[in-house]
Amino acid sequence: MLHGHRMLKIIALVSLAVVIFLFLSANKNYEEVVLNFSHNSNDLAGSLILPKGIDKPSAVALFVHGDGAMPYDAYGYYRPLWQALAEKGIASFSWNKAGISASTGNWQNQSMDDRADEVIAAIEALKYHKDIKFNTIGLIGYSQAGWVMPLVASKSDYPDFMVIVSGAINWMEQGEYLTKTRLEKAGFSQQQIEEALNGDMHISTILPRESSYDDYLELYEDSYSTALKTAKTPMSADRFQFAKLNWQYDARRNLKDIDCPTLAMFGEDDKNVDIANSVEVYQEIFSESGKASFDIKTYLSTQHGMLKSQYFDEISPGLWSAIKLEVLGSKAFADGYLEFVADWIDEKSHSQRQ
Repeated sequence: MLHGHRMLKIIALVSLAVVIFLFLSANKNYEEVVLNFSHNSNDLAGSLILPKGIDKPSAVALFVHGDGAMPYDAYGYYRPLWQALAEKGIASFSWNKAGISASTGNWQNQSMDDRADEVIAAIEALKYHKDIKFNTIGLIGYSQAGWVMPLVASKSDYPDFMVIVSGAINWMEQGEYLTKTRLEKAGFSQQQIEEALNGDMHISTILPRESSYDDYLELYEDSYSTALKTAKTPMSADRFQFAKLNWQYDARRNLKDIDCPTLAMFGEDDKNVDIANSVEVYQEIFSESGKASFDIKTYLSTQHGMLKSQYFDEISPGLWSAIKLEVLGSKAFADGYLEFVADWIDEKSHSQRQ
């Protein structure tokens, strides 16, 4: 009976979310235009989000995804920000990751360099689109995009502005931090957490080598206790390949190449990224390079996705998070966050055109 009540509750919440989505869709201040492009052998399906009632948007913000199998709208997460940007006459552009929805390929076969080249291909698709012409083209990216966007700056003359949300610094250090916070949240002891970190270090020794997925699985079995295996399940074969491609990435290498106005934003309650480390690194490198204006902002009672901690405390968001986001809409985000980003991009776009 309890199971039935839970199912009814979930069905009711999903139904409510659908109603709210339909209501909000009817009141959007933007329209979506299909804009697909290719990179390597992948055909990538994207949407150009254009403010209604404006002939020529003043700027476009390309959305660079964080980790995971992301569709172009990040399961609805981007839409409140698209609304805020459209209010300022700013367009947005986003696409399904390789292998997601109508995009071909496999995003877990990509290095961060591959992802940066993909972003550059997206910029080129915008620059030569027959119906639009933007004065400024910038990037806004999340978490793992903290590795991708500095690479874009090092490889091209773009972007004209950059917004880094909850940016990570070092792949291996990030993994260690995430292991600690996940296990702490799951109630494991400090001794067990140390054992898990030692196991992670043991496994990392095979990443530089020509090791197979079977080698990894064998090492996994030897590296964790039975109790830890309940929380640290093995990577899939695709994820193992992704880790082998990217374990050496460190944002420090390319942050110094950024020469455009940059905004870094963090949530005080971030359980995914060590924001103290990220803030320290950003401040040090931008101060030393002196190439770009740099702003940094941290929101209280806010988690990794700039969502209010009182509603969202999940480290790995799932269906329940998506339902809450759909119901709450813009109120899910830290107070003032959406407006601040839109105002900042609007200001920097105008200064770029002067």
